Amino acid sequence: MERFAQDCCMSTAARALEEAARRTRRQLADSAAEFLERRLMLDLSQDHVAVASGMSRKHYGLIERGESMTLTIAEMNAIASVLGMTSSVRLFPGGMPIRDRAHTTKLIEVLGWVTSPLRYRIEVPLPVADGRWEQRAWDAMVFGSGARTAIELEMRLRDVQAAARRINLKRRDDPTDRFLLLIADTRTNRTVLDQVADAFGDLPRIRRQVVRSALETGSHPPSGIVLI
Repeated sequence: MERFAQDCCMSTAARALEEAARRTRRQLADSAAEFLERRLMLDLSQDHVAVASGMSRKHYGLIERGESMTLTIAEMNAIASVLGMTSSVRLFPGGMPIRDRAHTTKLIEVLGWVTSPLRYRIEVPLPVADGRWEQRAWDAMVFGSGARTAIELEMRLRDVQAAARRINLKRRDDPTDRFLLLIADTRTNRTVLDQVADAFGDLPRIRRQVVRSALETGSHPPSGIVLI
């Protein structure tokens, strides 16, 4: 199980880095196209823009062709300022974050209870909506007997309201027959959960053994919150 959890962590990290590399190439290409179009519109040479931006013409040439994988935010801002542009860098939630080994190990432990006719998958993307690529995913999904049980695992409850909004949006956009919210059984998590008992509205507390017994007999467990 430990080896499997380690492989899952490495696989998730590898996919995240692959997506990061693809996004980097797209962003470099987009920036390059905008720099080129603006420079030509202003009738400026590459030499002029490079010197004014404090870099060599060769390096600027790589940037304008989208080939500089070492482009810094400072360089982007310098070029943008020289060309009379304003750059903006913002971060938004999106994609599937990598999980630490503790998260993966605990999730795999629960999925280890699943028996036929049920089966499971981890990191299951939500369905595509309006032709847009869906970046969100369930931590795991149990399939079988014509039903689906979505699973989310929270290791540390901090902003419970934010977690509830995120989970409720997933449940709205991909309604499943059952839903399990697994929460690591720690003193802090129990305290936080008790303080905001209504945060997860329709989800009752259910015992770990209830979930385990259902999965080990090939049945979907009831929806609810489980301390694991």
